[in-house]
Amino acid sequence: MIATIKSTLNAQSISQLIDEVGNILEAGEGCWKVEYGKRVLFLIVDAEHDRVRAMTPILKEEDLEEDDLWDVMEANFDRSLDARYAIGDGVLWSVFLHPLNDLSRTLFLDGLDQVVTLANNFGGSFCSSDIVFGSE
Repeated sequence: MIATIKSTLNAQSISQLIDEVGNILEAGEGCWKVEYGKRVLFLIVDAEHDRVRAMTPILKEEDLEEDDLWDVMEANFDRSLDARYAIGDGVLWSVFLHPLNDLSRTLFLDGLDQVVTLANNFGGSFCSSDIVFGSE
């Protein structure tokens, strides 16, 4: 049997990776503001709680129509994969959350792409990729 070595990310390797694929606008300890895919993403690594979060704002909560709220809730069920719509601090966000201890380079980059795609598809398909579960 061949052993597989799993390469997981940490705050330092995430910083290096986002520097490769995006434009770091601001950085702090375990957090970054990054231009990626023509959007501003906020990235937070919390090693103590084994979490990583990538998110981009879409619009202010006060500008969210009731029909859009239903659409984002339905999209969270069948049209988003690892990214989700979420409301926090008066803003509608596209968010990717994942445990840090098993986060690979490929999964992290896919998560960033899904965050951008989900945000860009708000008001349209509300999809994070071209994969849709359910009857759509």
